[in-house]
Amino acid sequence: MEMFEIKLKAVAVSKKLKEYKEIKSLMHRAFPEREQIPMWLLHILAIRKSVNFSAYYDEDLFCGISYTVSTEELVFILYLAVNDKIRSKGYGSAILQCIKRRFSNKAIALNIEPLDQKADNYAQRIKRFEFYLKNGFVDTHYQISDNSDNYQILATTKQFSIIEYKLAIKQLSFGLYSPQIKEHTN
Repeated sequence: MEMFEIKLKAVAVSKKLKEYKEIKSLMHRAFPEREQIPMWLLHILAIRKSVNFSAYYDEDLFCGISYTVSTEELVFILYLAVNDKIRSKGYGSAILQCIKRRFSNKAIALNIEPLDQKADNYAQRIKRFEFYLKNGFVDTHYQISDNSDNYQILATTKQFSIIEYKLAIKQLSFGLYSPQIKEHTN
């Protein structure tokens, strides 16, 4: 089997990108409506230096997006989506590698749907969880509750700082959003 490294370039998402409509469409396809923040608001939030809304390219091929917010010690990935026309080709891992290189001195955290066997998309949740484990994430044993939704928090370090995580969420939302965070056992 031949191994090759994918070299991606990250570009700030703006309306000037020729793939802008494709980026908007990918965001709508990749995330449930209740998890979607309007694009205009994502752009406003990304004006700040601590927030990055990036599109990734392999040469001229649009591969996916990430939306991150960083604090002194932590980077929180709000969105990560791979262009669904080219999934399962290593681009999700390559995007994570770009984020890890860019923030090499920081822990990285993100939320995923919990591994609930009763969920309609349980198989997809397992696959997503295994993808992140393969890419160096661990279960922090914390869960965030947002209205009726719960999400498992994964991070690239076992020494996960819940304080930094809360700070990142606060920073992203200008302090207007304060979710409940509790330990979980699974």
